[in-house]
Amino acid sequence: MRQFYSCIDALLPAPQPEQHELSRKNAAKEGGQIVFYGAEDYRVAERQPLILGKLLRTGGIDGVVFFSIDQFCYGEFFNLKLLGDILRARFSVHFAREDISFNSVAELTEKFIVLSAYFNAFRRRRTIRPEEILRGAGCKAG
Repeated sequence: MRQFYSCIDALLPAPQPEQHELSRKNAAKEGGQIVFYGAEDYRVAERQPLILGKLLRTGGIDGVVFFSIDQFCYGEFFNLKLLGDILRARFSVHFAREDISFNSVAELTEKFIVLSAYFNAFRRRRTIRPEEILRGAGCKAG
C-alpha cells in the first residue's frame, strides 16, 4: 500500500477535519493511505518553504496529497518550482479537492495548461468584487 503525506491548506477557511477527510479519500483512490499530516505555517504559506524538507526527511513516503491547488497560488506566481522539485525527488503529487495528480515532471509538462488556467482564475477570483460578477452576468446588486 502506498504511503502519503497530507498537507492541508492553512489559509483556507475549510475546517481541518474536512480537509483531512477529503485527503484521506484521495489517498485511498490512489491505492494508499495518509501516514503523516502537516501544513505550512500560515505566515509562509505563499512560499511553502517547509514541505519539501519534511518529505525528504520522512522515510517510506510515496507521495504527498495537498488539499488544494490553491496552496501553490498564494504567491505572486504559481509555485511551479516547488511542484517540480517534489516530482524530481520522486514523490507523486495529488490535489484532493480538484482530484488531479502528477506522477512525473513529464506529466506536469503535459498538464501545465490546466495549472496555468487555474492560477489565473484563482488570481482573478481574489481580486474581483462581487458586484463586478453580478454586473458581468447582467444582474443588479442588492
